[in-house]
Amino acid sequence: MFSSFLVASYSLPVNALMVEILDDKNTLLIAKTPDERPEIVQQGIEEIPVINPPQTSETPQQPSPTQEETTPINPQPAEPPASSNTIQPTSPAPGSETAAPTSPAPGTVAPTRPVPGTGTAAPARPAPRTAPRSPVVTPQPRNQPGNTQPQITREDPRTSPLVPSREVNYRQLNYVDIALGVLAPGDYEYNGRHFHFYQFEGRENQLIQIRLLGSGDRRRSSNLSMQPLMYLLDPDGNVILRRGGGIGPGSRDAFEFVRLPADGTYVVGVTTRDRGNTGRYSLALRNDRASYTVDEKDNLSTTGPILRRNRSPYNVSQFEGEKGQLVSIRVDSTFEEFSPYVVLLDSQGKIVATNNDKDGKFSALIDRAKLPEDGTYYVVVTSVSPGQAGAYRLTIF
Repeated sequence: MFSSFLVASYSLPVNALMVEILDDKNTLLIAKTPDERPEIVQQGIEEIPVINPPQTSETPQQPSPTQEETTPINPQPAEPPASSNTIQPTSPAPGSETAAPTSPAPGTVAPTRPVPGTGTAAPARPAPRTAPRSPVVTPQPRNQPGNTQPQITREDPRTSPLVPSREVNYRQLNYVDIALGVLAPGDYEYNGRHFHFYQFEGRENQLIQIRLLGSGDRRRSSNLSMQPLMYLLDPDGNVILRRGGGIGPGSRDAFEFVRLPADGTYVVGVTTRDRGNTGRYSLALRNDRASYTVDEKDNLSTTGPILRRNRSPYNVSQFEGEKGQLVSIRVDSTFEEFSPYVVLLDSQGKIVATNNDKDGKFSALIDRAKLPEDGTYYVVVTSVSPGQAGAYRLTIF
């Protein structure tokens, strides 16, 4: 591995003062500024090609803040339109000062007209009778005591599924064995999802891998298929990671690299992406043997810099690289808030390599890109879909 990486924030002023350095012979040296050609690099950033996300149901969507979330176990039937028992006013007929007659609305009594040659009005034709609307019955979820609906709230990926007032059965997880389990309707339930919880001991800055595999068994006798979703909670009970196996029907592999923030007991919550589902799974915990030259956490923010082409927020990190060096760059959306798009630029603002996941997943990887020359390189992290933002982890190795 090369040890020549030097990470810095792009927010450093371009016209930073040069640093005076004395060598062993007391000769005055002038250090180069971190970025020698900021205009060219910025132009290269603005010319990054726009990635059009696939227009499928698998594209990650951020719920509207005013839209209530509905689920298969909590359907919200649309309210029927309110009926009116009044006649809408009409515009006067041409050449007349009175309104032209209109057809009566369903369920109302049509106005009468005088019978020609008489001063009496003909009886109005009765409106057709319609059958009364049947009441809409909301289906009740299965396996609920008393056949009552659980309260479903809008989901925040940073909210812990562990409720202090509820008793939890913890299972033990180690770095050798593979844990096998089957989520069932009677298991711990939070916000419409069933959970199993596992505990393990971790150290500060320890690098680990967590892999949760769901089953694809769809036999009629016992359907155990499962699309997995896992939460990782730190020793203080805070959610530090949420990761599922993508959002497609065949995505059954939830896999993530993590750097632990502190010593203590960690909790992995195993559940399903679709609320109310159950199924079979396997869970494995291993030490991550990779050697990361860069490992940093950051946030895409809509209040930060924005790409003009697609109005997506972006961040830039930089490092020093050598000609012929092989570099891998990985970006993970910590809470599945956006699909990342990562671009590697050289000191001339030219694209060296790019990667994005077009299938709606939440990681992007540039795998073993070969650097063309010595110099400063720039890593641009943005989102596939315009306007998406959130926390992420950037690693270079």
